[in-house]
Amino acid sequence: MHRMLRYLGQVKPQDTLDFHLRWGWTKLSRLYNAEADRRGIPFSYVFILLHTERQGTPSTKLGPKMGMESTSLSRTLKGMESMGLIERRQDANDKRSMRVFLTQNGISARRQARDLVVTVNDRLRELMGSDAVDRLLTEMKRLNEILDEPASLMAGIDTSPLSSTPTYE
Repeated sequence: MHRMLRYLGQVKPQDTLDFHLRWGWTKLSRLYNAEADRRGIPFSYVFILLHTERQGTPSTKLGPKMGMESTSLSRTLKGMESMGLIERRQDANDKRSMRVFLTQNGISARRQARDLVVTVNDRLRELMGSDAVDRLLTEMKRLNEILDEPASLMAGIDTSPLSSTPTYE
């Protein structure tokens, strides 16, 4: 059944996609944070461990992959370097660029991080059902494709100043 978002000019937060996306991510992030802390590393390190390729990854590509600002990324990389999880080396082809490589400790931590993510995802699949997870993944990919073209999304939408937006109850 299709729900109408507006009820007498009111929008209920729980009837919006962004509410559930943010709420769900916040809960999942807390779970991963707690598990990463239990293993002795900050959760932000987990993303870098999982997104660093065997042949090294340009540090400039890590930030956008994870939605991290360059200052936060730089601080995180320094922390990971001091823990012996990564090393930064000059790119062989472009001397202006640095590549991030996992150390042996980093590879071990990556395995643990990957196992954690796979285990949580497997458990969610058990609890939600494979068909539901497959549909959710398909629709989330579709949502991301739509959001990659914000101009197309916003075409025909009233972009009046925020003071005239519907209120939340």
